[in-house]
Amino acid sequence: MRNRALLVAAIAMVIAACGGGEETPTETTEASAGVTATTSLVTTTSAQAATSAGDSEPSGTVATEEVVVTAAEEVAATTTATTAAPATGTAELTSDDVVTLRALGPVTLGMTVEEAVAASGLALSQDFGRASTDNCYYVTAGAGLPGVAFMVVDGAVVRVEINAPSVIATRSGVRIGTPESSVREVYPDNIQQANDAVSEGQALAFVPNDEADADYRIYFAIDGGEVSSYRLGIRPAVDNLLGCQG
Repeated sequence: MRNRALLVAAIAMVIAACGGGEETPTETTEASAGVTATTSLVTTTSAQAATSAGDSEPSGTVATEEVVVTAAEEVAATTTATTAAPATGTAELTSDDVVTLRALGPVTLGMTVEEAVAASGLALSQDFGRASTDNCYYVTAGAGLPGVAFMVVDGAVVRVEINAPSVIATRSGVRIGTPESSVREVYPDNIQQANDAVSEGQALAFVPNDEADADYRIYFAIDGGEVSSYRLGIRPAVDNLLGCQG
């Protein structure tokens, strides 16, 4: 009996030892599987994160590039507008400029219309309210320079007319509203009576002393004892009572 009991105990120990060996690997396997699963999950998540990051970066890069392009376009548009501002009407010729025998501010008699536009910074267009001929017409800047009209003959500016409400003055300060007596005082050696320069009323002519300026005149129309309008130009265009119609 004692021997049998020892045998049973030995068998039990063997069985216990075998059973423990199977459970441990199983637990280890499960643990390993868990680790593997965890590792696999982490790897998958990392892959997804990498994929997402891969998607985000190009997407983010594109978005960044689009913003940069837009900003560049805006800068270019601003630069173009700033650069273009002078060509679209930044006036170099204003009512503060003065009349001389040969020019109104930067616009000199004899310039083409294109040159006058470039010099004045004004958009000059034909004034269809004034009579014209095949080779003669008027251009104005409208509200850009009220009361001023340029006569163009054979493509060149040959006469400038100053009418109300313009406040443009000659270099000596004569303007619309200046008394006739003041005109004579300002130009004591150059003023001549020239009533034939206007269709009605009276007029004074500024006649230059220099022979080189012999073909240039300034005519002041006088109404009520003061300047009502005036014009400068090259003869014979400046002499014509009715502008392009003679």
